[in-house]
Order: sequence, then structure tokens, then C-alpha cells
Amino acid sequence: MSKPDPFEPAAVTAARRATEPTAGRPRGAGRPGSHGAAVAPPAGPGARLAPLTRRGFLGIGAATLTALGAGALVAPDALATSEGTVLPLVDPLPDGAPDRAAFAPNEQVFGQYLQLLAPLANSVVDDDPELFGWMEDGWWRTPNHPRNSRIMEHVSTLSWFLVNERSWNPYYLDPNLEGRLDAAIGYYLGLQGPRGAWPVTYEEESLATTGFGLVSLGNLQRDLIQEDLLPDRQVELEASMRHAAQWLMDTSLPHWDTPLVVTNQLVGGLAGVGHASVVIGDPQLAADLDDRIALLAAHGQAPAGYFHDPLVYDSGYNSTVMMPDLADLYLLTGNQQLVEMARKWADFAQYAILPEPGAPGWVHFAAASARNSTSTLTLYPDDARDRYALARAFVPEVPNLGLYSSSREDKAASRADWAASTEPIPPLVKPNASPRLYMHVPIAPENLGRAELDALTADLRPVAEDVFTEYREGTVDQQMLFVRRPGYYLASLLGRRWNDRIRSGTGMLWHPRAGTVVLSLNNVADDHWTTMTASGRDSALTDLVATFHNGADAGGPELEPSDLGDVLGPFTARYLSVDGAVTTDVVHRHDGIVRAVSVGEAATEVVPLFVQAGDVLEFSDGTVVEAGGTAEVTASWFSLTRGDVRFLFSWGGDRSATVETTSRAYFPGRTHTHTLLRVAHEGDLTMEITTIDTAQTAGPVAFSGTAQTWAAGGGHHAAVHAVNLDTAPVDLRIVTSAGVREVLDVAPGAGAYELFSAGRQIRAVTVIATTRGGGHPRVHVQRVDAD
Repeated sequence: MSKPDPFEPAAVTAARRATEPTAGRPRGAGRPGSHGAAVAPPAGPGARLAPLTRRGFLGIGAATLTALGAGALVAPDALATSEGTVLPLVDPLPDGAPDRAAFAPNEQVFGQYLQLLAPLANSVVDDDPELFGWMEDGWWRTPNHPRNSRIMEHVSTLSWFLVNERSWNPYYLDPNLEGRLDAAIGYYLGLQGPRGAWPVTYEEESLATTGFGLVSLGNLQRDLIQEDLLPDRQVELEASMRHAAQWLMDTSLPHWDTPLVVTNQLVGGLAGVGHASVVIGDPQLAADLDDRIALLAAHGQAPAGYFHDPLVYDSGYNSTVMMPDLADLYLLTGNQQLVEMARKWADFAQYAILPEPGAPGWVHFAAASARNSTSTLTLYPDDARDRYALARAFVPEVPNLGLYSSSREDKAASRADWAASTEPIPPLVKPNASPRLYMHVPIAPENLGRAELDALTADLRPVAEDVFTEYREGTVDQQMLFVRRPGYYLASLLGRRWNDRIRSGTGMLWHPRAGTVVLSLNNVADDHWTTMTASGRDSALTDLVATFHNGADAGGPELEPSDLGDVLGPFTARYLSVDGAVTTDVVHRHDGIVRAVSVGEAATEVVPLFVQAGDVLEFSDGTVVEAGGTAEVTASWFSLTRGDVRFLFSWGGDRSATVETTSRAYFPGRTHTHTLLRVAHEGDLTMEITTIDTAQTAGPVAFSGTAQTWAAGGGHHAAVHAVNLDTAPVDLRIVTSAGVREVLDVAPGAGAYELFSAGRQIRAVTVIATTRGGGHPRVHVQRVDAD
């Protein structure tokens, strides 16, 4: 089967995989009472079966392939584990075992693996000559299939319990466990192909399977040497690891073609080579690691700072998968280029992973993520979920990498609670029982203290700075734009999408006190910020061509992307869908944005809100929507108020609008819900999103006034924005040292945005709001401090 295209559309991938073999072993083969014959048991206690060598076949034996037939290795309805007819079964844990208090704090993570040890060992097939040694019960990876070599990485789990003496480990030097491990090693090595790589169901030579497998085999060999067990297997393992390392390091093979497509697999593979060289005791085996690390640094990381997965960004693979393996490789080699790679990623991460005030974690710029469904990052302190643990090895040199773990205090409290609990230790859940967790957690450095984490968070650029524009380019035609202004932070993805999961355009609106307000996700049809036309066109699911213009509209002078960082005042980004059907202008003001959409047919603007339980959701007609509720109204604006910050979404006139709370909820307790605001229009819509400090709106007339001043082009400039929050129309008079402007009859929810220029600094800004209509007019004078 050919290697899948990393940019294959998700629908095509699903269709292709639906026709591929899934799980399975043939029923009746070698079972007592079946038509097959059982394998004779080993002679005497502790005796070992001779290795079943099948390396002449790429994968499982030819007889099994014939038995399974050309119809594609179809999975049976259920899988049965061994009945111990050949290899004696491993005893289950005694009732009440283990004693939680007996574990060292950093080894508590082994408790959950201890729960699955006997079922895992007893899933090793012992009554089928062709599948003898396969771990059939689906504890790790999908599809659960005899040719998915990744399933067999759990040989290192069996070996760890076999050779490590602990008061809570009843399997130390257990002969039944040793016999089943021996069989599993034989099956695993028998899957290795003639060039040294291991297969999975969809390709004969898998980089991921070979690289991650080398880590497992290195740990396995270390364990066998520790207690001098299975000497014949040790010889086979050394030859196997050398063969795999040779294949993995061969730069003539496609996985080294540049740019490197999937960096996390190469990092895991190089870590595997490092482990193999250490356990074999042959530094020459790793002699080329520095050269390959240099290739990684040059061709596996985008100029933007993220790692290729594949070629573009994926938050999950970059952080919880790759970063721990990068640290593992660093601990093995001490190569400083790995530190620089980690530093570049941490610098990028501050723009794409934002702290969520009041929540136990972070929010991702999910729209840009290419492989995994992405939303939030909860900092769980328990070791059972600390997949990121080993990444903390970089913290002494890259402190910001400590931000994506819980605090030292929370970790200690979690471990104390675990030890004191009288509840049974929960086992890992199929098929996600990764063998990496127990490899990394016990050796991971301590978490940072809460005060250290707070200080590092405060120094992150989106938190610490009020004004910047950061434009980052990918290795391929994809760009990210991060804009920070006093009222907001906006993240956008531009250029080519590369696959169906990624969403283009504006994707995340965040505020340092309020947190995330708008968040595009990357998983289902309605989870993102977009313009959806009546004919079904979705602007976020197209490639975008971007141009940038100085000033508050696209008629201003065009700016080079490299010059955006120098623009302190308003600028406009014009996003044109690649088919030319949708034009979106995004004006970046100091206190909010304007998103103006033009499309040649009726359409709906979809804004995915990130709503908290205490938020107040309100429409201009007076409809208040309870968090978690729905509403259908005719209105000219919508607002979300969180604490002392109000976000006003105004579209200038009455239109049909709805709010719908989806089933998507995030963080423990489901405290943040994904809620869709939809506004219908005839083909053109201008939506202003303004951030308002509610403390500034009190007075005889409810309105907000903000200003920004800056120097550019030899002059001084100011932008003043006044928004009518009253129930009546108002006249606005804006007075500055550079001139006076009047804007009459401003409707509720609407505003005035005015630009001023002068030869000297504009220091004084005053806004006067006067109500119109019958009765005695109300007047409110507000002195505005310029940001």
C-alpha cells in the first residue's frame, strides 16, 4: 500500500482508510477445539521457545496472509486473549494491590501500567504458529492489526516490570512474564523488513514505527542486560537495532528529502538511534547524529518557529509529542542545536498558545493546526496526563517551556493526594496506553513554582506589550499574522491552507484581562470564524491572498509584510479568496477591528464565541441570552460582557441574527462553551468589534471614548474612537489639539472613528456626547487618555 499524501484531504483519507485492513487475527487458528493445532508448550518451567524467525517476509507469515485471503485482513468481531494453553499465564494482581503509599513520588505513574501488565502479557498469542507473540488485545495504537508494528512497542513495558525490583511490583523476574516477553520479542523482530524498517498497515517501511520502535527496543535491551536475561534475544536485538538505525539515518531515503515533512517522527527516530547507541555501547552508531540534527534544524522547522507536522503547524504534535522527544534527544546528545530549536519554538508558541485568565490552562490558535483537533491546553498536575513532562529538560536554558506544565506546588499536591487515596488505581484505557509516559515522567525535571510561572506569563509578549504586529512565514506558502493593540490581540492565518482541517483568515480574538472572546476551531463544519454564502461557499475553507495597506481602509498605500512591525497606527489587511469570490477587509484599530465582507450573494457571518458562565450576552433589541442558551432576533448589535470588559459586535443596521450554544465545552467543569453568533446579510457586511472598559461608560450619556497617539513620517498622529452605548442617538464632538470633528446622529451601538495629524504631539483629547430627540438633552464630557 502506498504512503499516504500528507496533504491528502481528510475526506479522501477517511475513504481510503475505510478500505484498508483494520484489526484482527483469524478466528479458530490454533485455539483448543478449533481446526488448527495448538503449539506444543515449552518443556519445563521457565523454558523458552525457540525464536520464530520470519524476516524473509515483510510482516506476518505467508501462511497467515494466505489464510486471511486477498480480501484484506478483516477484523473479527472481538479479540480473545491467551488461555495459557502453551505459555503459562501471568498472575493478576492480588486483591487490594498495590499499596499506593509504597510508590516513590516520581514513580507513581507506574501504578496505572501495573494494572494492565497481566492483561497485556496475557494478550500475547501463544496458540497460533503464525501470530505467535503478537500482542492481540489492542492496548496501544490503531488499527489493532498484526501488521501494525507500533502495537509491539509495549515489549519495553513488559521488560521494565520484569527487571525492576520494587516492593509494589510482584512481576520482578517472573518466569511466566519472561516467557511471554520472549515470544513478543520474536514476533516484533519478525515484522522487521529486509532494509531494517518496520511496517504498519498502510506502508511497508514506516518512519514513525521504526523510529519510535527503536526507543522501545533500546529500553528493552537495557532491561535485559540489567538482569542478564534472554541472551539470544539480546544478540538479535543488537542486530535489529543496528539494521533499523542504518535505514533511519540513510539520507538517500525519502524521509530525509527537504524540506523535512514530518519533523516529530525524525526526532523520535534520532532519539531511538541515540538510545540504541548507548545500550549497545557503540558510539559509532550515533556518529552521524550531529549531522542529522543539523538537517533537522535547517529543514524541519519553519522560519515562523513551529515544526513541520506535516510541513505546516500542528499544536499537539509540536508540543506534547515532539517536544518531549526533542528533550530526550538532547539528554542523549547534549547537542546545542536542539536547544536553539526549542528556543525558536518557545518564541513562536507565545503567539499561538495564549493564557486564559481564571482557567487552569491555555487556549490554542486552533485554526492553524493541521493534524489534531485543537482547542485548549489544560495543565493537569497528575502524572497520568503529563505527556509533556520530559520537555522540562530544556527549562534551564529555555525557561518559557516550563509554562506548559502545571506548577510545582500543584504537582506535589497531586502526588500527595494520589498516595493518600484509598481508591483503586485506574488503569490506562485502550488504545491509548502509551509506553512513553512511564519512560519520561520518572526522569522529568521538577515543575516550575507558581511564582515563576506567573512571572514568565507576565513577560509573554501578548501580555507584556500593548502594541506590536508580528508577521511569521512558513516554509511553504502559509503565513500567520499576530496583531496586538491596547484593546485586543488578533491571530490570523493566511496563504495556502494545505489541508481540510486548517481554517483561513481571522481565527482568534483575545484580551489580556478577559481572555479568549472569539476562537476558530479546526474539527467540525460550523466551528470557525467565516462568511458562509447561500450557495455553500465557506471563506475560511479557501486559500487567501493577502495585501496590507497603511491606514483605515484598503485604499491606503500598500505595505510590505516586513514593514508591518513598524506601523503603530491603524492598518488594513485585504484577504481575497483564491477563487476571487470573497473579499474581506480587516481594519486593525487600537481598540478593536472592523471586518468588512463583500460577496456576490446572500451570506451569513459566523462568529465562534468562547463564552464563560458569567458572561452577559445581549442584543440591541434588549434580548439577554443566558450563557448556554439560544436566541433568534432582529438587531443591529450584540455584546458580550465579561467582568469589566465589554466586547461590542456592531453591524450598523437591523439584521436577522442568532446565538446558538454548541455542545463543545472546554476546561474542567466545561466552563467555556463554543457559542455561534450568526448575522445574515445580502452580500456585504461591515462588523465592528470594539473592546470597551465598562468603568469608562458611566455618566449622563453612556458612551466609550478611546484614543491612540503615535509618531510616523515626520509627524504626529492620533486615532479617536467614540461609541454610543446609550439608548438614544447622540451627537459626538471630538476635540483635540490637532482639530475638532463633529459626527451627528450616531445611533446606539454605532460610533465615530476619526484620525488627526499635527506637527507636534497630540496631547489632549476630549469627547462630548449629547443626546438627540425630544426632552431635555443629556450631555457627557469625557477626557480621553491616549494609549
